[in-house]
Amino acid sequence: MSHNTSLWTVIPLAATAIGSLFFLLYAHAGEPTHPMSAHEDDVTILQVRVEGIATDVENNKFVLEEVKDDLKSMQVEQRVSTETILRAIREGR
Repeated sequence: MSHNTSLWTVIPLAATAIGSLFFLLYAHAGEPTHPMSAHEDDVTILQVRVEGIATDVENNKFVLEEVKDDLKSMQVEQRVSTETILRAIREGR
């Protein structure tokens, strides 16, 4: 077999193999890589939900800080009121 014949035998085989690989990649590009893999739409929906939850958590942290500050101020007011009442009771005796 001459080199020229071998070359023309190998080139179509290589082109067919490469073409087959490209066809397989293109034909299965829209499918998940594994049967248990999530579809892109499902992942996008989950990502949106997780981002919404993260936003809710941040908002809840902010509200919690405000509530903590309000409770502290209420504790101070309660302490002052209690001391005033106790002082009035002591002075009334």
